[in-house]
Order: sequence, then structure tokens, then C-alpha cells
Amino acid sequence: MNPKFNQELLPLILTIVLLIQLPSYSCQNDPLYQTCSQPFQCGSLGEIGYPFWGGNRPVSCGYPGFQINCQSNVPFLNISSTSYRVLQVDNTTQTLRVSRDDLWGTICPTLLFNTTLNFSLFSYSSAANDQNITLYYGCGNNQGPLPTPTFPNQFNCNVNESNSWSFYLATDASGPGNGFTCNSNIYVPVNRTAARDLAIPATASTNLLQEAIRSGFSIQWSANNENCNGCARSGGLCGSNEGTAAFACYCADRVHELTCDDSRPGNGLLRFVFDLHNMHSAEFSLNAF
Repeated sequence: MNPKFNQELLPLILTIVLLIQLPSYSCQNDPLYQTCSQPFQCGSLGEIGYPFWGGNRPVSCGYPGFQINCQSNVPFLNISSTSYRVLQVDNTTQTLRVSRDDLWGTICPTLLFNTTLNFSLFSYSSAANDQNITLYYGCGNNQGPLPTPTFPNQFNCNVNESNSWSFYLATDASGPGNGFTCNSNIYVPVNRTAARDLAIPATASTNLLQEAIRSGFSIQWSANNENCNGCARSGGLCGSNEGTAAFACYCADRVHELTCDDSRPGNGLLRFVFDLHNMHSAEFSLNAF
């Protein structure tokens, strides 16, 4: 094979290949890429992106179970039939801070239930400085009538049109003790520093309790996190197939399965041409001797 002929022909081959490749690289009008490149804002929470969707972002821009409902500039997220206010979103650590909406303005909710998560999508953040506190409702004493609230961890709730004595514990106690019985109790995660202050009589109060609950707790999401990291590194935007919920990587040219670099038409041809160029460069160098 004539090395001079190959050196003269190679630029022409490269030009033809690049012209073939040009449409896939130059297309900047993929509709899903354009749609999902627009995050939405709700109140003070801005730049809301994958896995969340809602507002101007369709479900294909996010992941099922992560719909944000913006009501009066307040972002709400429904987890296991419980409405949570979204206080913070950290895309780097893939965590968010949420607070139970039913306890936002009162510590005497209409329905009593524990804080629960959909563990296929969320988990309590291991890096968070949070712990559970226990709220007891409808409590009684077998030794006589209950005293009016005189301790900082006591509060009254109106349950079924009757005044109910209630209290909270910020420590890992097994129950109310001292002959007390309660009809219900619920667990609510709060910041560990606030829980410590709630356990000290000098700083404990129902106002501090409400503030601690409103401050929320951290949870971590799981929505094809590793796939999304790879897609983002390749310049794509994360999303999901609206019909199958399978992960999708939206790129400027089209939708890819995992990253903008995978399955690009002609990549094999490009590699062949560049390998051919390197091979003939080496051959030409040897022939020069």
C-alpha cells in the first residue's frame, strides 16, 4: 500500500465521515431536551429539576412519585398519602428537607399517624442530624384526674369535642410511664439539636416543639441516581419514559438510553477512520527510514 496515496486520500475520507456525522451533532431542537431544560420555581424554592416534575415540567422530565404541587407559592410533595412541605432541595447530595403539612400549624392534627416514607423512593438521610420525638394523645392517669398543663412538655388537644391531655417526649423512652396511659402516639423526626433542647425543662415549650416540627427533617431520594449522574456528565438532562417509567437521557440531538455518548450513529466508523489514520501515520514514519 502506497503511504503517500493513503496520506493524500485520508483528508477526503475524514471530510466525508464528518459530513455524515454533522446532522447528529448539530441538531439542537429535540423537544424533550428543550422542555426539560427549563426548571420551575415555587416560592423561595428555585431551580427545581429531575427527579421532580410539575408546573411547566411534564412527568417525562422527572420520575413517578416526585410530583411537586405548587400552592400559594408553597411546594408540596405527596409521599405515602401524606402531604409534605418541601423546604430545601440539594441536588448534589440528592436530599431534600420536608415537613409534615398536617403538623405545620398545629400539634393537634385531625388524624393521628406516624411519619412514613415510600422506601422504594426515599430513605432517611444517614448524614442528617435528625431524630424522632414522640407525641402522646388522649392520656389518662389511673390515680385520679389529670392535672392542668404545668410542665413544658404538656399540651391540651380537643379530640372528639372533648379536651384531651397530651404531651411529648424527646428522648428514647418506652412510654409515658408512672401509671399514665395514652390512646395514641405518633413519631415525628426533627433536628437533633432541637430535640435536645426539647428534652431540657429550662428550654422546652410547645412553641419550640412547633418550631422544631416546622423545621422538618432530611430524606434522600432514589430515582436512578447513578444513571442520572452519568447522563448529566455527558451533557444530557435526566428524565423517564412516561409509559414505562424507564430512565431516559435527553440530549440536544435526541433521546438516549443512558448518556449522550451511547449508541451514537457512526461512532464506530469514526473510530475506524482515526485508527486508520494512526496506523498509516506509523507506517509512514517507518517507511521514512
